[in-house]
Amino acid sequence: MSEQPIRIARDELFNPEVDKALARQRSGRERIVADPPPVSGFRRLMNNSLFYLPVSAILAALSVWLLLEPKLVDFPTVGGEVMLVNADPFDTGPGIVAITIGSHDVWIDPEHVTFEEGDDGQPAFTSIDQIQVGTRIEVTGFAQGGRLLVSAIRPTDSAGPFGETDKELWPFILMFPLTGGLIAFALLLTEGITTRNWVRMIERTLLGSFLAMLFAALAYLPAGIFFTIGQHFVNSDFAQQHDKFVVTIKDVSPTTFVIFAACRSAGWACIGALSGVGMNLVRSTRTQLRNSAIGGALGGALGGLFFDPLDRWGSASLFAGAGMSRLVGLIAVGASIGLFVALIERLGREAWLRVRTGPLAGKSFILYKTPTILGSAPESDVYLFKDAEIDASHAQVHRVGTTYEIEDMGSRTGTTVGGNPVRRRRLASGDQIILGSTILDFEERQKRTPVA
Repeated sequence: MSEQPIRIARDELFNPEVDKALARQRSGRERIVADPPPVSGFRRLMNNSLFYLPVSAILAALSVWLLLEPKLVDFPTVGGEVMLVNADPFDTGPGIVAITIGSHDVWIDPEHVTFEEGDDGQPAFTSIDQIQVGTRIEVTGFAQGGRLLVSAIRPTDSAGPFGETDKELWPFILMFPLTGGLIAFALLLTEGITTRNWVRMIERTLLGSFLAMLFAALAYLPAGIFFTIGQHFVNSDFAQQHDKFVVTIKDVSPTTFVIFAACRSAGWACIGALSGVGMNLVRSTRTQLRNSAIGGALGGALGGLFFDPLDRWGSASLFAGAGMSRLVGLIAVGASIGLFVALIERLGREAWLRVRTGPLAGKSFILYKTPTILGSAPESDVYLFKDAEIDASHAQVHRVGTTYEIEDMGSRTGTTVGGNPVRRRRLASGDQIILGSTILDFEERQKRTPVA
């Protein structure tokens, strides 16, 4: 290497071309060091997982309710003209009134039956004596031994007969896997939309929602144990109420109700946890798998608490069943799972990249993998599209121990950190990174310093 000093002539020092080159370099550096244009509040909201994940999960839960509710029958209902009253071949207990509506045998305990207004506003009956042959009524209750044990009666204009005492179980069986699958579908779909990575979105959404549905079905085993325990306490409480012909969840003791609600909550926690595992089983890190399982469990547990209170303390007609209670419960499950998945993900993140410019401005990418590839190819972990200056695989971020390093992958336009072109460099929280014309901020969770 030459030992000769570098000499700059006076005409070179004041050459306008040199000034222009320095101005270009200075403007480039200022573009990096200065704050990028502010991101609008609406865009920040739409790119905030604490907003879009709960909203999408709520819509998924509402879809489950709309699909299944027309098929869910809590209390069988029959109606039409009364054909027989207290006639053979009924074998009723003392004080029980037996009637026939169409082909259905109906038992009524006058001391423990609710009289309601008709569906079209007809005045409610005031006494069981008003029900005679030819009276048009609608009754609901519990089917037992081919008979309907009545809990509520109301007048109807229909001569009937209509309704069935048989209760289809398949809608109840389908509720858990459908809820888990559709919520997973909504979460993965929304996450894919916010990243604009359509190829990966389709792949992950379809496969993840299928696995979530499968795992939610497998959750019947642990969830069924909790539901069985809760139902055992309810049945024991029912057995002690000998004076009542028909009992519902409204009639159990407060202690039994709390146990039953807690068991339902635990059952939904199992469903949420296994759905979370299923939806992130493919193309995810162990940390993502853990976060979705914890978020799903907490969300399912909290949402599960909302199923029974409305059913117990609500004033809705017995003919309506538990439809509104299920609606509130499913929406609570969806909102809670979406919220907790986003919250656990945010609380557990170690480092992330926040996009400051371009179509993804305001979006954050958590650095789960090492290396995390940044590029314009859909296969990239951070997909930066609509920037012609970014290569398919432009740069990658490595986790080295407790620190992070960025490495340029031989890109055409290079990678800069804090205004300086880099080949490979350790990152510090707050560093601004430029790839092409896209600006990103590297942010890191503050590490606790041990007290001496």
